[in-house]
Amino acid sequence: MKLITALSFTLLFGFILTPSQNAQELARPNVSVKPHSMMQKLTALQGRWRVTTETTNDGGENWQTNPAYEVVVHLRHKGMLMAEVPINPGNDGFHMETYISYDQYRNVFRKAAIDDVWGVMDLYEGNFEDNKLVFTNLKSGTFFPVGEKKWRAFRLQLTLTSPVREMLIEASDDAGIHWQPAFKVNYQKID
Repeated sequence: MKLITALSFTLLFGFILTPSQNAQELARPNVSVKPHSMMQKLTALQGRWRVTTETTNDGGENWQTNPAYEVVVHLRHKGMLMAEVPINPGNDGFHMETYISYDQYRNVFRKAAIDDVWGVMDLYEGNFEDNKLVFTNLKSGTFFPVGEKKWRAFRLQLTLTSPVREMLIEASDDAGIHWQPAFKVNYQKID
């Protein structure tokens, strides 16, 4: 009878239940194993963080610090989505809400980011490079206008260390040929 039940589950849902699997894994079909595994590489990002953003308009010569705020970063959607959501950000400064997932068919992480100033949802793709998660919006083309026929692309380089981590955001006005510093986002772990 147990063999028939396991065989029926396998035929119906594409996965086999074993006693050693935890409750979350019991419901995970084979198709979601790789993206779930890739998202587990981001678990160091989870927690409550104090975020300080610095901006530069001169390629990194001078930096201006924006008011700090707190975010919560956690895996959601059965571990297939990482959300970063501001906690009571207030009206001062510039705040981002972001979502990261993994596309197993194209072998890339995707990030959707929306700020509370322009309100444009910016779409990024990337992967690991030298222990950093590096994203650009070059493929999506979700650039920002910065002048007459001039559009700005961004590259995000996110370190995955804890309890302190940093994201360097670089800007390009020539579709990624040249990059210069634009923002530094510093995360200090609260809990």
